[in-house]
This record gives sequence, C-alpha cells and structure tokens, in this order.
Amino acid sequence: MKKSIAITLLFGLAAVAPARAQTVDCLVAVVNGQPVTLADLRIAREFGLPVAAGSDGTPMAVLDALVDQKIVLEVAREPVAISGDDLNRALDALKNRLGSDAFEAKLRAFGLTEADLYPLLADQIRYDKVVSNRFSPAIPVLRGEAEQYYREVYVPERKTRGLAPEEFEKARPEIESRLREKLKAKKVAEWVKSLRGQAEVRIDTSCLTGEKEGMP
Repeated sequence: MKKSIAITLLFGLAAVAPARAQTVDCLVAVVNGQPVTLADLRIAREFGLPVAAGSDGTPMAVLDALVDQKIVLEVAREPVAISGDDLNRALDALKNRLGSDAFEAKLRAFGLTEADLYPLLADQIRYDKVVSNRFSPAIPVLRGEAEQYYREVYVPERKTRGLAPEEFEKARPEIESRLREKLKAKKVAEWVKSLRGQAEVRIDTSCLTGEKEGMP
C-alpha cells in the first residue's frame, strides 16, 4: 500500500517523485478512489494551487480545495481545451503572484522544474473554465443592493485607505462587479457542495498534525 501511494501522483507529475521521497508521504484523502498525499498537499499549498476562494491557506483549507477541484473535474467531465498560451499565462501569473525569487526558491525546495507545474496549472484552468461555463458572469444586481454595498462597504473601505469615496454612479460598475463575484462564489460553493455529497470522499487528518506554516 505504501509503495502504491508513493508512486501514485495526484497531478501526474513523475518528476516530483524525488522531492516526495524527502517527505513523509502519507495519505490525507481519497476522492472516488484516487489518493491525495501529504506531498500533494504541501506542493499545492506552497504554490497556492488550487486557489481556493476565501481560503486562509491552512492545510485543511487547501486540502478541501484539492478535494473540491478533483470532484468537479471528475463529475463535470466537460471537454475543456487548454492551449500552450493558457499554460504560459497561468505560469507567468503564478510567478508574478509569488515573486520571481520566491518562485524559484520553492521550485528548488521541492526539486521541481517549471514544466512540472503544468499539470497543476492545467487542472486549475480546467476547473476555472468549467465553473465559468456553468455560471454566467451576467448575474443581475439590484440597484438597492449596490447602494447598500456602497454605504456599508465601499465608502468605509475607501476612508480606511485614506481615499475619498467616488460618487455612487461612478463607483457603481466596480461595486456591481464585486457583488456579481460574491453571488457567483456563493452559487459555485452550493454546486460544489452538492457534487461533494455525491462523491466518495475519505479524509485522514492524522498526518497533518504538526504541519507548520513554513514548508516543505
């Protein structure tokens, strides 16, 4: 069993094996018969993949995001075309988010190359596209909702940052965009929760005990 876990790569990353040999590669979850190891979790958490909306970056939050992503990609089974340009843009965005020096340091720490991250990035892109295809961005926002958000969130937020609030009509497009994203996130969460209820998920947090903020 230990051997099969060690050689089964959640992301199909054969090149990750040397890095995983340096860590305790215990099983943290099984999703419809497919394993998620501690090494999978550490790599995903360190590079911020998958990016979970509202995730606090804790091991359990990242594990939940991994489980949800695997469930969506398996259950949805929607054909999603991914080009080389898509992967390169995603890789560039990841580098910019982490910073070049930090990005390179993380690769070295896990014994990875940039190409080793492509399968992880591809899963993230597929997940995002599946969600976008199912949930239209044209979610209606009532004027009253926008005005309430303007008063209770936008204006205080601007003042806290030492900025003068824009007039409502000028700020309205930004406010409506934020509210659409919030509503979309809620709908996505409800959908993923329903899919998760149909999936076979087993989680074992015993090997997460003692996981520190700094990894690996």
